[in-house]
Amino acid sequence: LRLQGLKSLLDVEYAVLENSGKLSIFKYNFLRLDSDTPFPLILDGIIQNDTLEYLKKDNSWLNQMIEKENVNVKDIFYAFYKNKKLYVIKRSELKTE
Repeated sequence: LRLQGLKSLLDVEYAVLENSGKLSIFKYNFLRLDSDTPFPLILDGIIQNDTLEYLKKDNSWLNQMIEKENVNVKDIFYAFYKNKKLYVIKRSELKTE
């Protein structure tokens, strides 16, 4: 975290451990200003209700979005919403070594 200029875990909204082993850090946006940061909707098969609430969306909206991807929530490693589009990384797409 220090290498990325962060002094505290309180400054981190969320982090993602990439396949490469790199840790991607997303700083907490205290003022909730518009940003290019993707909004995590599903992390390791768990729906992020706080994100849905922030986006003013509900579970039925998310389920409709997921149906288009033809995947079950529990099979999703990471799903995020950015620029009005859902991006999904399925567990089956992860490289295991």
